[in-house]
Amino acid sequence: MNEVITKNSQFGQFNGRTQTPLMAMVEISNRCNMACPVCFSGAHNEAKDVTFDVIKMRIQNLLDVAGPIPLQISGGEPTLHPELPEVIHYARKMGFKNIELITNGIRISREKDYLSSLVDCGLTAVYLQFDGLSRNTYLQLRGMDMSEIRSRSIAVTRQAGICCTLAVAVVRGVNDHELGDIVNFAIENIDTVRAINFQAAARFSGRFDIQDQRHGYGLTELTKLIEEQSNIAPGGFRTDILGHSQCNAMSLVYVIDGRLEPLFNHISEKTLSKFLGKNRREIIAELFGGKEKFARKHILNPNAWRALLEASAIFGSTRKLSEILKAQHILLFAKSFMEKKDLDESRINKCNYGIAATDGVFSFCAYNNLHRFSK
Repeated sequence: MNEVITKNSQFGQFNGRTQTPLMAMVEISNRCNMACPVCFSGAHNEAKDVTFDVIKMRIQNLLDVAGPIPLQISGGEPTLHPELPEVIHYARKMGFKNIELITNGIRISREKDYLSSLVDCGLTAVYLQFDGLSRNTYLQLRGMDMSEIRSRSIAVTRQAGICCTLAVAVVRGVNDHELGDIVNFAIENIDTVRAINFQAAARFSGRFDIQDQRHGYGLTELTKLIEEQSNIAPGGFRTDILGHSQCNAMSLVYVIDGRLEPLFNHISEKTLSKFLGKNRREIIAELFGGKEKFARKHILNPNAWRALLEASAIFGSTRKLSEILKAQHILLFAKSFMEKKDLDESRINKCNYGIAATDGVFSFCAYNNLHRFSK
């Protein structure tokens, strides 16, 4: 690790010109109602809420750098902040259309109508901590059995009429055998679950008490594991769409007659490039708004229909527009984070995921390894 980079207080900061994030989070609290053995945020800092004025400053920093991109509200546990509804309403007023709550699910699952009240303020999605289906997984990674909370969280998200992404911290030797089960669970709840984000757990500057963890997952190994356990044909993950090829992979998977068909296995690079065009970041960001919104916007896009026509084998004998639009699909993401010893400037420069801090907007890996505990 370059010592100059380590001491550079601006390393990993988005400049708003050549470097802008695709999506970003704003942290509103360092308090949490859990003490997870795996925690990358302020596990060793004083537990307190961020003031509303500082939150507004962070949101403004993000607007200055990237505009109203998809926004995640995070913590700690953000539902503990007494002004969370006002934060969501303010973000909406400032132009953010896709506002997602990163949560462990405890409060939304236990407090009747709480999530619906946040939706009334402008919340559009839930990003739910979801590490597996077994009790032992949760005891090791979260220090308590979260199984019932997870199920109730999905139910209240459905009731609130919004989408959910399952956020999986993949830890070698703990829950890496459950990835296929998680995909199956998502398919069973596909009316509410729009995506799964498999994130290789990383030792940042927070807490990591899994002592026998040898090393995290690289992207190639992680995507292979997802495909094998889910009976998905290999090769459907694309690593050239989101940021650096070692950081992110994405697969759009259709559910047809009980089988999982990755779209990108059926369309050529040329066809995909034509659809994504010069504004590929904008189109990818639109996927976070949900299937219906995306379909409505691109239903008349000839490049979108060329892609579906090329992939028509997925849909069998069906060729009708109405049937294709009804076909269920789910987004699968895989993410491999960098730890401090592995920080690579070329990867940081292509980062798509930011954290809006008081002194700027930073790459996720740079912030968690170098800046979070530096002050």
